[in-house]
Amino acid sequence: MTVYLASTSPRRKEILSEILADFKQVSPQITENEYPLLTPKEKCIRLSKDKCIAAVNLIREKDMVIIASDTVVDLDGKVLEKPRNKQDAYQMIKSLSAKMHSVYSAVSVYKNGKMYTFCDETQVYFDMVPEETILQYIDTDEPYDKRGGYRIQGFMGNYIHRIEGDYYNVVGLPKEKLKNLLIFLNIL
Repeated sequence: MTVYLASTSPRRKEILSEILADFKQVSPQITENEYPLLTPKEKCIRLSKDKCIAAVNLIREKDMVIIASDTVVDLDGKVLEKPRNKQDAYQMIKSLSAKMHSVYSAVSVYKNGKMYTFCDETQVYFDMVPEETILQYIDTDEPYDKRGGYRIQGFMGNYIHRIEGDYYNVVGLPKEKLKNLLIFLNIL
């Protein structure tokens, strides 16, 4: 049995390597659809399934296991995507400042012709981020490849005063729930 992580994210690879010693990474080629009628949580689940299906169709091995994941930042029912430019990054961090938002990570695991999916939620509470800090931050590379414009383990993590839920969920892969599913499926 070969296990594949359907993600090129170094953060997801690092988290999975703490659970599972031997796996390969693949990049599922999907167009991330907007799914405008779905809630942020529903969108996260749908994108996780889309990535898993794409990886299954890409690899097509008899005894394969696919692990795919998607993470969505939800602020007041609106999905915060990756910032496209400085103005976008500024608006995102400004909107997160002194507020709570939810981070959803959905995981889909394919084994023996069946897909198992779950979604985890973590609530993240930001302190007030000073204007000058936001302006300095958007001049770095950090905000631009992260949904919501930040990494909890990055600079903006200094402005998070509390989370309710799994830290690793915010990083991009809910570690304990994934480990439990892999045990249930006899992968671990």
